[in-house]
Amino acid sequence: MCYKYLLKISKLHVVFLVGMPFSPKSSQEKTMRKTFEPQITFGTVPMSNIKFDILCRHELVPILMALQHLYFNKPVLNEILDLIKEDIVEDKDEKLGCSGMHYWDILVLASVRLGCYLNYDALHDLANNHATLRDIMRISRLDDQRFPRTTIHDNITKLSPKTIFKISDIIVTLGHEFYPKAIEKLRGDSFVVQKNIHYPTDANLILDGIRKSIELSVRLGDAFNISGWRQHASLLKKIKSILRNIQRTAKSKRKNKEEQLKELYEKLIKRAHKIIEKSLDTICTFYFTQFELNPTFSFEIDSRMSEILYFITATQNMCELAERRVFENEKIPNSEKIFSLFEPFTELINRGKMPFPIEFGHRVLVIQDGGGFIVHAEVMGIGVTDEKVIVETMKKLQDRFNNRIRIASFDKGFWTPNNLKELSEIVPLVCLPKKGKRSKVDQEREGSKEFGKARKWHPGIESAINALGSGNGLIVCRDKGEEGYERYVALAVLGRNLQTLGTILQKKELKRIRRQSKAA
Repeated sequence: MCYKYLLKISKLHVVFLVGMPFSPKSSQEKTMRKTFEPQITFGTVPMSNIKFDILCRHELVPILMALQHLYFNKPVLNEILDLIKEDIVEDKDEKLGCSGMHYWDILVLASVRLGCYLNYDALHDLANNHATLRDIMRISRLDDQRFPRTTIHDNITKLSPKTIFKISDIIVTLGHEFYPKAIEKLRGDSFVVQKNIHYPTDANLILDGIRKSIELSVRLGDAFNISGWRQHASLLKKIKSILRNIQRTAKSKRKNKEEQLKELYEKLIKRAHKIIEKSLDTICTFYFTQFELNPTFSFEIDSRMSEILYFITATQNMCELAERRVFENEKIPNSEKIFSLFEPFTELINRGKMPFPIEFGHRVLVIQDGGGFIVHAEVMGIGVTDEKVIVETMKKLQDRFNNRIRIASFDKGFWTPNNLKELSEIVPLVCLPKKGKRSKVDQEREGSKEFGKARKWHPGIESAINALGSGNGLIVCRDKGEEGYERYVALAVLGRNLQTLGTILQKKELKRIRRQSKAA
């Protein structure tokens, strides 16, 4: 009865724990923050004196040039730093507590992180050792200030995806000062940003659940002197052996393959149930022995218990799905499948395109203007496809840019008769090819000169998507959780827009130098 009661409790925990970090926040935590270091110290290079190698092709150069340009545009800069302040300080008093990173430093490092496709270790090294980057951050060359990796990570992850997208929109507005007509033409498409997960099978996911249940139960047992896990390494080894046999048998061409798989899955599920019972035993022992001593547990202990219960429930759920598929020959619908215990909101997307016909992640819609800036990026929800979002998106963009959009180009994936009708009311020229057989009216529409020009311009969005993937990390998301996923996409878009702005400045500076050399 105790086990059944705990399993019911654990199912309630799943709703609250998915994608949540287990890090306690103290209500007394306060930080002392500054926009900049108010006094320039000896050895600090003035921002106007920072020089760049404009012939260098490294992506860091245009990003730093864009940040330098932003620094001298005080009204825009103050607007951005106020947005960062809202996320970092929240409802705390910024004048009290320990000194934290300056808002400008956070902006610089957040821009460089995926602008140059860096992980936090590489970003940590650049922040402490790259002279020009530190000059942009207004750190004296005689100052030995160092940023710990955890400090960089914790400050950047405090920025909400919404805030980062707002900053990116401000950068786009700044870029439009150089190309005022860039917003008149838009092109858009969606692509899949994959989650950082292994290929999901029933056996793999059961092993993930067992492994985490054992690991967390052993940690709990060690912390509170609860016995029963002395042979935990041997238990895990035996389960891994069963998994390897399942993988070998699934690849084989034996006549009795199905029967052998059923036997192996039966073994795996029985062992999984034993581990679940053992973990629940440990939790029961903990509550019965510790509750009398300390009826109120800390947030850390409570979150640890919740995490164990989550993985126990997830393992039980995977065992039930495996039983239905293997023993009852039931075809499990995608809506009931779980593709990762660590990223449970992962969506299976079957696009049928090589080299990845099946992808695990989410669709991301990006819209680019004539100047190369990403004016809109959006992580689409589970089951949401291109044709369901484009009309509302274009209405928002037309309102945001004061009805200056004249041409909008999309591919066949966005087509529906209703979409064409509604988009034509929003934008004067809509380049939206029809799916399937075209009527005479459709042939005349798609055969016009303006439609042809827009259609030839459209493939550039594939180049932008490729740049976001290979240059800004949007092939596989390396951050965890749903908010981490959206933040990762937002940081990549911010980095790409800064790089686009910096490239414009780089070309402008190169022209100036060439004019001077000719005059001399």
